[in-house]
Amino acid sequence: MAQSLESFLAELRTDVDRFEKAYRAKVAEIPEHYPLTMVDGNEGLWFEFFTTFVTTGEA
Repeated sequence: MAQSLESFLAELRTDVDRFEKAYRAKVAEIPEHYPLTMVDGNEGLWFEFFTTFVTTGEA
């Protein structure tokens, strides 16, 4: 099925917003397991966390 760039970006923005909401809820619940800042060299974990959320729905 064809998809426009605009449609793809809208979907991505929705996923980012959903991830932020879910992640912040986990921060409030278990702050020691959900950092809000990654140390130098671990910044790639944000992308890993995001892609895991998008594919599984789990933050």
